[in-house]
Amino acid sequence: MKLYKVSVFFALLVAACLPVVGQTAMRVDIPFNFVAAGKSLPAGHYRVARLPISDCAWYISNDHDGASMLAHLAESTQNSHRPSLVFLLAGGTYSLVKVRTDNSGWEVPQSKVKQTLVSKDGSKAGDYIEIGAE
Repeated sequence: MKLYKVSVFFALLVAACLPVVGQTAMRVDIPFNFVAAGKSLPAGHYRVARLPISDCAWYISNDHDGASMLAHLAESTQNSHRPSLVFLLAGGTYSLVKVRTDNSGWEVPQSKVKQTLVSKDGSKAGDYIEIGAE
């Protein structure tokens, strides 16, 4: 009987969490290699979703690899965004810097090393590339 109660509890917990995850998940085809949360990932088809453990926790994955990242809510002048990912191209490397959902943007913090490279590589601050979700 105890196992039954625990099973029902977990089933209800999963059922309550699935709508939240479903609302923030998106699929994106990324045509270049990139870095997310300090991890190098190859070009390909990715799924990006908010993790149910925290509003700030995100996960990007393909069929073979993935990366977890923490992001903070970013201020925006627009009321609505199309779901997309924003990358910064600096020093020949694409880095994931923002996840945009329908109604908010989430900035992915960059390491201090990456910030230094961006500001000292002799070029402008970098090019931003936005890739829309499917």
